[in-house]
Amino acid sequence: MESHLGPAAVRRHCHLDFTAGSGASPVSEGRAFTRRTLSGWHLAPSVLGDDVQLVVSELLTNAATYTAGPLALDLDQNGPCLRITVTDPQSGSTLPDPGTHQPSRVGGHGLFIVDRLALCWGALPNDGGKAVWAELLVPSEQPPPSP
Repeated sequence: MESHLGPAAVRRHCHLDFTAGSGASPVSEGRAFTRRTLSGWHLAPSVLGDDVQLVVSELLTNAATYTAGPLALDLDQNGPCLRITVTDPQSGSTLPDPGTHQPSRVGGHGLFIVDRLALCWGALPNDGGKAVWAELLVPSEQPPPSP
Protein backbone atom coordinates (compact mmCIF):
# COMPACT_ATOMS: atom_id res chain seq x y z
CA MET A 1 0.00 0.00 0.00
CA GLU A 2 1.33 3.39 -0.96
CA SER A 3 0.83 6.54 1.02
CA HIS A 4 1.24 10.11 -0.17
CA LEU A 5 4.92 9.67 0.79
CA GLY A 6 5.45 6.79 -1.64
CA PRO A 7 5.84 3.03 -1.10
CA ALA A 8 6.15 1.76 2.44
CA ALA A 9 9.78 1.59 3.55
CA VAL A 10 11.36 -1.84 3.81
CA ARG A 11 12.08 -2.69 7.46
CA ARG A 12 13.99 -5.82 8.37
CA HIS A 13 15.95 -7.03 11.37
CA CYS A 14 18.26 -9.99 11.94
CA HIS A 15 20.07 -10.84 15.21
CA LEU A 16 23.07 -13.05 15.99
CA ASP A 17 23.72 -13.90 19.64
CA PHE A 18 27.34 -14.78 20.44
CA THR A 19 26.67 -15.84 24.04
CA ALA A 20 25.63 -19.33 22.88
CA GLY A 21 29.18 -19.91 21.65
CA SER A 22 29.41 -21.90 18.44
CA GLY A 23 33.16 -22.44 18.74
CA ALA A 24 33.90 -20.36 15.63
CA SER A 25 35.62 -17.01 15.94
CA PRO A 26 33.08 -14.22 16.36
CA VAL A 27 34.51 -12.37 13.36
CA SER A 28 34.16 -15.31 10.95
CA GLU A 29 30.77 -16.25 12.44
CA GLY A 30 29.57 -12.64 12.09
CA ARG A 31 30.79 -12.39 8.51
CA ALA A 32 29.01 -15.64 7.55
CA PHE A 33 25.82 -14.44 9.27
CA THR A 34 26.05 -11.13 7.40
CA ARG A 35 26.58 -12.85 4.02
CA ARG A 36 23.54 -15.09 4.60
CA THR A 37 21.38 -12.18 5.76
CA LEU A 38 22.30 -9.87 2.87
CA SER A 39 21.79 -12.68 0.41
CA GLY A 40 18.36 -13.43 1.88
CA TRP A 41 17.50 -9.75 1.61
CA HIS A 42 18.82 -9.70 -2.00
CA LEU A 43 21.43 -7.08 -1.10
CA ALA A 44 24.68 -9.07 -1.27
CA PRO A 45 25.69 -9.03 -4.97
CA SER A 46 26.99 -5.46 -4.94
CA VAL A 47 29.70 -3.27 -3.57
CA LEU A 48 27.44 -2.88 -0.54
CA GLY A 49 28.08 -6.52 0.39
CA ASP A 50 31.84 -5.93 0.50
CA ASP A 51 31.50 -2.68 2.46
CA VAL A 52 29.12 -4.24 4.97
CA GLN A 53 31.42 -7.25 5.40
CA LEU A 54 34.36 -4.95 6.10
CA VAL A 55 32.44 -2.81 8.62
CA VAL A 56 31.12 -5.94 10.38
CA SER A 57 34.66 -7.34 10.52
CA GLU A 58 36.11 -4.14 11.97
CA LEU A 59 33.40 -3.72 14.63
CA LEU A 60 33.60 -7.38 15.69
CA THR A 61 37.41 -7.32 15.72
CA ASN A 62 37.37 -4.26 17.99
CA ALA A 63 34.94 -5.98 20.36
CA ALA A 64 37.12 -9.12 20.40
CA THR A 65 40.34 -7.14 20.88
CA TYR A 66 39.35 -4.47 23.39
CA THR A 67 36.58 -6.18 25.39
CA ALA A 68 35.66 -9.68 26.57
CA GLY A 69 34.21 -10.20 23.09
CA PRO A 70 31.03 -9.33 21.23
CA LEU A 71 27.68 -10.30 22.72
CA ALA A 72 25.55 -9.74 19.63
CA LEU A 73 25.44 -8.52 16.05
CA ASP A 74 22.29 -6.89 14.70
CA LEU A 75 21.51 -5.94 11.12
CA ASP A 76 18.61 -3.55 10.64
CA GLN A 77 17.36 -2.26 7.32
CA ASN A 78 15.06 0.72 7.43
CA GLY A 79 14.34 1.83 3.88
CA PRO A 80 17.59 2.92 2.25
CA CYS A 81 19.64 2.58 5.44
CA LEU A 82 21.36 -0.52 6.84
CA ARG A 83 22.44 -0.25 10.49
CA ILE A 84 25.07 -2.64 11.82
CA THR A 85 25.25 -2.85 15.62
CA VAL A 86 27.75 -4.81 17.69
CA THR A 87 27.12 -4.99 21.43
CA ASP A 88 29.81 -5.90 23.92
CA PRO A 89 30.09 -6.20 27.72
CA GLN A 90 32.64 -3.40 28.19
CA SER A 91 31.11 -1.16 30.82
CA GLY A 92 32.10 2.33 31.78
CA SER A 93 32.00 5.60 29.98
CA THR A 94 34.88 4.88 27.58
CA LEU A 95 33.53 4.70 24.06
CA PRO A 96 35.56 3.90 20.94
CA ASP A 97 37.81 6.68 19.69
CA PRO A 98 39.34 6.53 16.23
CA GLY A 99 42.15 8.82 17.37
CA THR A 100 44.48 10.25 14.78
CA HIS A 101 44.85 7.99 11.78
CA GLN A 102 48.46 7.07 11.08
CA PRO A 103 48.61 5.24 7.72
CA SER A 104 52.14 3.91 8.32
CA ARG A 105 51.15 2.22 11.60
CA VAL A 106 50.45 -1.51 11.64
CA GLY A 107 46.90 -1.96 12.94
CA GLY A 108 44.65 0.67 14.44
CA HIS A 109 42.80 1.43 11.20
CA GLY A 110 39.43 -0.15 12.06
CA LEU A 111 37.40 2.89 13.10
CA PHE A 112 39.04 4.98 10.36
CA ILE A 113 37.78 2.41 7.83
CA VAL A 114 34.33 2.37 9.43
CA ASP A 115 34.26 6.19 9.35
CA ARG A 116 35.15 6.21 5.65
CA LEU A 117 32.60 3.57 4.59
CA ALA A 118 29.64 4.50 6.80
CA LEU A 119 27.24 7.39 6.41
CA CYS A 120 27.60 7.79 10.17
CA TRP A 121 28.63 5.72 13.19
CA GLY A 122 28.73 5.98 16.93
CA ALA A 123 28.50 4.19 20.24
CA LEU A 124 26.08 4.25 23.12
CA PRO A 125 26.10 2.74 26.60
CA ASN A 126 23.86 -0.35 26.56
CA ASP A 127 22.80 -2.55 29.51
CA GLY A 128 26.13 -2.42 31.33
CA GLY A 129 28.11 -2.53 28.11
CA LYS A 130 28.03 -0.60 24.88
CA ALA A 131 26.60 -0.79 21.38
CA VAL A 132 28.78 0.37 18.50
CA TRP A 133 26.83 1.04 15.32
CA ALA A 134 27.40 2.14 11.74
CA GLU A 135 24.93 3.01 9.00
CA LEU A 136 25.40 2.42 5.28
CA LEU A 137 23.21 3.35 2.34
CA VAL A 138 21.67 0.33 0.59
CA PRO A 139 20.94 0.21 -3.15
CA SER A 140 17.44 -0.12 -4.50
CA GLU A 141 15.73 -3.42 -3.73
CA GLN A 142 16.76 -6.09 -6.21
CA PRO A 143 14.15 -8.67 -7.13
CA PRO A 144 14.87 -12.31 -6.25
CA PRO A 145 16.47 -14.30 -9.10
CA SER A 146 13.97 -15.97 -11.39
CA PRO A 147 13.76 -19.78 -11.24
